[in-house]
Amino acid sequence: MGRLLEVGPPRNVALQVLPFERAIPVALLGPMVLLETRAHERFAFTEGSLASDLSADPGVVNRATERLSMIRAQALSPAESARFIDGMVAQP
Repeated sequence: MGRLLEVGPPRNVALQVLPFERAIPVALLGPMVLLETRAHERFAFTEGSLASDLSADPGVVNRATERLSMIRAQALSPAESARFIDGMVAQP
């Protein structure tokens, strides 16, 4: 875990931790990836316990974007996240 802080995220990546005690229901729905091409096409890839889906449907992409916004609002800031990770690494 310390390697995350050592290397640091690329400039186009924000590292935020969502501690379990701050988790909200939409954060527990499973992994998702939001993509935007250079041509500004937007895609959402979601994984669930029974199915996975890649969609360019604007409604699906908007819902995934809203979900990410809700998660980020509850997550620690990048600076708080770095301190959280540092604290986890320091624990025996």
